[in-house]
This record gives sequence, C-alpha cells and structure tokens, in this order.
Amino acid sequence: MNYKILSSGSKGNCVIINDNIMIDCGIAFNKMKNELYGIKYLLITHVHSDHLNKVTLEQIMRKFPTIKIIGNYEVHQAFFTHVIANAGFDVVTEDYIFTPFEAVHDVLTYGYVFNVGDKRIIYCTDTAHMNNAPKGKYDYFFIESNHDERKLEEARNEWKGGYNPYLSGKRHLSTQAAKNFYYSNRRSAQSEFIELHKSSRFY
Repeated sequence: MNYKILSSGSKGNCVIINDNIMIDCGIAFNKMKNELYGIKYLLITHVHSDHLNKVTLEQIMRKFPTIKIIGNYEVHQAFFTHVIANAGFDVVTEDYIFTPFEAVHDVLTYGYVFNVGDKRIIYCTDTAHMNNAPKGKYDYFFIESNHDERKLEEARNEWKGGYNPYLSGKRHLSTQAAKNFYYSNRRSAQSEFIELHKSSRFY
C-alpha cells in the first residue's frame, strides 16, 4: 500500500493513502494540485485551518468536482460536503468502507478506520487519547505522536496570561501514548507506525 505525507503538523496537514484517498487539506492548493488528479475521496477530520484550508477546499470543489468530500457536521456547516460522517456509522463508498470515530479535541474531530485490501488502517490526529478508537488489530497506524510527555511537563508553568503551551499540548496525543496504542493494537511486527503532527518543540 502506498502513502504520501504532503504535510503534517501545526503548519498544515495533508496525507494521501493508496493513491486515491486524501485526508485533510490544510495546505496551499498549489502544493497538492498535482496529486489531486487521482484522488476520489477527501476525508476531513475537523475545521481547524491547519487541517481544512478554506481557499484550498474551495479550489478543490471548483476544479475537481468529482472528488467525494466526507466530513463531520461541523465541516459540513462550514462547507458543503457530499457525505456527513457520524461517529460509529460506516460511510460506504464504491471502493471503501470508512468508519469514523470521535477524537478528543476542542472541536468535533473524527478519526477514520478503513481497509485497503486485507490491510486495516487507522488514521487519527488532534486527539488527547485513543480511547474511542474501534477495537481490533491494525496494519497501518497513521496517528498523532505530538510530544514527549516529559518535555511538555517542563513547560507546565510557562503560561503568563496568553498562549499556554502546556494546555495546548494536552489536547494532542503524546508520543508515549501513541507508541502504547501501536504496540497494543498492531496485527504483527510488520505493522507500520506513521507518526503524525509532531511538535517542533516538544517531540
């Protein structure tokens, strides 16, 4: 199975899986344009601008109208989507069955589970924990590995009335928690762990 990480982190998120699935469009349109010709499905996890770039999505909808856009109701309220995903209910398409589940963030955020052939994939970023993930074993883990818990703890008292790096970091999955989820749920030693949304400061 092929995949390509166009961008992952606070400056933008966009990942392509199996050549025809794109997850999130939080980067400039010209940075992904050449990849869009083979895309059939665009899954959007949530409305934050590093995952959903408004101008980019407008360009995709106008220039690539055959791409099926799937997102939760907050995404749908901000932009028309072809399918409104609901946690725990399968989204059945011509090629895949996507199972959305709720992540734990400060806006409604979904992760997705789906199969490519006999390979089971989980994708989840921007979440405090993975407790809501569907049970079972996975072959590919595209999950957030944002920060080292010890490094984040050192920033606990940095808040001075503005941005609080500690509280912001706690909205994201730590590297320790991500690795624990991977080792607890991998199908075999060959299961692949693809770390997403790594903090430039606390990873």
